[in-house]
Amino acid sequence: MKKLVIVVSDELERGTSANVIGLLGISVGHHVRDIVGADVRDSAGLVHPGMSAIGLPVLAAATKVVDAAYRDAVARADLAVFDITDSAVASRDYDTYTARLQDPLDGWQVLGFAAYGERRSIDRVTGQLALLR
Repeated sequence: MKKLVIVVSDELERGTSANVIGLLGISVGHHVRDIVGADVRDSAGLVHPGMSAIGLPVLAAATKVVDAAYRDAVARADLAVFDITDSAVASRDYDTYTARLQDPLDGWQVLGFAAYGERRSIDRVTGQLALLR
């Protein structure tokens, strides 16, 4: 059974946290096949575009814990992992973001990540983390 989870640093300001979570959702929706369900027409005829077809817990932890969980997740071949770094949050455009990530003198810190894959692997990486409150 597949599982999707987002993990974000609990040290971020509320708006930055929301931005990180939103960016991760865009990445997952773009890269994970069939994660978005079909559009739904309500009883009044209004169409509601498809959303995630599976649950999406959002977890939070200290930045160093998020970093360790991220490194564990990317080391697992059975997980698709998407990250948002401080370079992404500090950049106004994609070219600047790309240049910051590729600059060997400008290290980066993961602020949040999404992981998708088998429930067992996701739980091994994130099972000890708490829900974002």
